[in-house]
Amino acid sequence: MNKSHVGCVLLFCGTLASCAQPLPYAPHHPHVSIGDFTDHVLEPLALRFADEKISEAMADLKLARTPKSSTQTLAGVLAVLPWVGKLMNVTTVSQKARLDEELVWLETRRIPLKRELLELFVSGTTQEEDMFSFCVDSVQRRYQSLDTNRFSRLPDGSGPCESEQLHSLIKAG
Repeated sequence: MNKSHVGCVLLFCGTLASCAQPLPYAPHHPHVSIGDFTDHVLEPLALRFADEKISEAMADLKLARTPKSSTQTLAGVLAVLPWVGKLMNVTTVSQKARLDEELVWLETRRIPLKRELLELFVSGTTQEEDMFSFCVDSVQRRYQSLDTNRFSRLPDGSGPCESEQLHSLIKAG
């Protein structure tokens, strides 16, 4: 073989090899796993929802235990009598202690609630190529992978979603 034949063969092989390489401007869709999606979307979302549900439950509890204005007015009038004042003070302290106890119990439920929500989200997640969908508060949320660590939220889907029953906030006994 002469040098021109070898040059043509090398040029041909180089051309074929360059075709096998992805073009720099070609769209690249990395393979994203459910683990990546869980780390970057589901886990922070579960923590945020757990915080919101705990805060909401605490506010509801405080509102339910706050005396109504007519009760406060009557209590103010009756508190002038010594024996009624002492009785009302004991009742108020007891009610506050029960409220504080229930608020502390709710705070201890934050981590179990986060775990329960994360488990619900992960078990309900479906993946189609670079798209993920799962249900949150009876709404199908959809996300698309931009790369392994970035996801973009898409408009909510119309998929069937059932309301989740959260067991972490139910008191046993």
